[in-house]
Amino acid sequence: MIPGADRDSTPWWEAVARHELVQQRCDDCGRWRWPPRAICGECGSFAWSWQSISGDGTVLGWIRTHHSFLPGLDAPYVTVEVAIAEQDDITMIGSWHGDHDPTIGAPVRATFVDRGGETTIGWSPA
Repeated sequence: MIPGADRDSTPWWEAVARHELVQQRCDDCGRWRWPPRAICGECGSFAWSWQSISGDGTVLGWIRTHHSFLPGLDAPYVTVEVAIAEQDDITMIGSWHGDHDPTIGAPVRATFVDRGGETTIGWSPA
């Protein structure tokens, strides 16, 4: 189940549905933003645009869940927190798609997970 998209995040979810990874970036100071919002937390600018990002990142942490909280998501499953390559203070959460448990500090690559008519982000070893 995808979290509720709002005014600021709808373009991100639309890009994910197209299997594209984009990020909001301040047009004035160049700082990447996550989560999407109307104003830059760095310089206060309201000028921004959506730009493609590499989909590369580094594992910061992970957890194995043994109880299924959503229909169609069979437990156990692993969720990872990843720092994106473009700006390491921006982290994203996603499902793990590796043959072995993730390793903190390991390089990863974003994948797109289509499930039940919705698309989310997952992470695989790079």
